[in-house]
Amino acid sequence: MSRLWRLVRILVRVGLLVLVLSGLIAVGSIYTAPGRGGLAGAQERARSWSEGPPLRELADRAGVRFGSAVMVRDLRADAAYAPVLGREFNSLTPFVEMKWGTIHPEPDRYDFTRADELVAFAEAHDMRVRGHTLVYGQCVDPPNPEYLSEMGDPDALRALMADHVRTVAGRYAGRIGAWDVVNEPLLAFGDRSQGDGLSQHVFSRVLGPGYIAEALHLAREADPGAQLFLNEFGALNPGPKQDRYFQLVRDLLAEGAPLDAVGFQGHIVPLFGGTASRGEIEATLRRFAGLGVAVEITELNVFTRTLKHVLTLGLAYDEEAELRRQAEAYAAVTEACLAVPECQGVTLWTFTDRYPTTIETFTHLEDIPLIFDNDYRPKPAAFALRETLEDATRRHREPEPSVAAE
Repeated sequence: MSRLWRLVRILVRVGLLVLVLSGLIAVGSIYTAPGRGGLAGAQERARSWSEGPPLRELADRAGVRFGSAVMVRDLRADAAYAPVLGREFNSLTPFVEMKWGTIHPEPDRYDFTRADELVAFAEAHDMRVRGHTLVYGQCVDPPNPEYLSEMGDPDALRALMADHVRTVAGRYAGRIGAWDVVNEPLLAFGDRSQGDGLSQHVFSRVLGPGYIAEALHLAREADPGAQLFLNEFGALNPGPKQDRYFQLVRDLLAEGAPLDAVGFQGHIVPLFGGTASRGEIEATLRRFAGLGVAVEITELNVFTRTLKHVLTLGLAYDEEAELRRQAEAYAAVTEACLAVPECQGVTLWTFTDRYPTTIETFTHLEDIPLIFDNDYRPKPAAFALRETLEDATRRHREPEPSVAAE
C-alpha cells in the first residue's frame, strides 16, 4: 500500500508540473508573441528594399524557381497581397486550393473555382504552378472528405483515385508545370521499426504500398508534360526517415514508376528540435539527385520561438538575434539548393507574417516565420535571400575558364 501511495503522489506531482508548463506555454503564446509590437528597423528596411531587384528577377537570372505557397482567400481579401506575390516570385503553389477536400468535396462534384483563380493569376504573372497535391492520405488542412477516408473497397477506391487524378491533372494539362502527386507518404519517423515506414491512411490500408506508383502512372497519363514529384517533410536531416525516403524513391524508379523529382519540405521549428546544416542539406540533395531525379525545396519557413523563449514568458527572446538566425537559416537552405545543379529552386511556405501558418494554427503559438512582416516590409531574411540569389546570378553568368593549349 505504501508503494502504491508513493506512486500516486509521484503521478500527482507530474500532473501538476504538466499543468504548470502548459499554463506557462499558454501565457507565453498570448503575451509574448514575437513581433507583437512591430519589428525594429522595418521602415528603413522597406526603403532599402525598394532600391534593389525583385527576388524573382534574380532567380530568373540564376535559372532557378523561387516561389511561394498562396491562399486564394488572402489574394481576394487583401489588396496588398497580390502586388508582392507577383513582384517577388516566379513560382506559385496552391496552399489548399487543389487538395482533395477543397477541389473534390463530394463523390460526384468537383469545385475548381479557387484553383482556377490561382492558375489564372500565375499565368497572368508568368509564374510556374506547382500543383499540390493529388493524393494525400493524411491531409488535415483541409481534412479529406468523409466519403474518401471511410472507403474500404479496394476496387471502388482505386476507381475513385483514378477519376480524381485524371479529372484534376487532366483539367490543368499543359498549364501546371509540376505536381506533388503523393504528399507525405511516410510516417513521422518513417523507418522500418514502424512496419514498412509508410503513413497509414485509406490509400495505404486499402490499396497497399503500390498506391504510390499507381498514382504516378495516373498522373503521367493525365498530363504527360508535367513534372511528377513525391513530397515529404523531415527528410532533409540525415537519419532513418531520409534513408526510408531514399529507399522509396529508389524502389519506385526500379519499378519503372514515372517519378521525375523529389521534394523536400523545410519547416524549421527550433521549438521542436534542430535542423540540418547547410552541408548536410547539400549532401542530401546530391544523394537523391544521384538517383537521376531532380530535387527541390518545396516548403520552406523558419520559426524563431525556442522552448527557452516560451518558458521564460518571452524574457529570453532577443529579436535581433532571432531575426539574424532566421536569415542565416533561409540563406543556408537556399545556398545548399543553388550548389546542386539538379536542384530546381525553393518555394516558401508562405511569404508574409500577416497570416498564420498551419503550424501556428495547430500549436496556437504565434511566430514570425516568413520573410515579409505583417505590413509586407522585408525582414533580414529577405535581404539574405536577395544576397544569396545575387551571388548565384554572378556565378551563373561567369564564363567558363578557358583551357590553355598545350
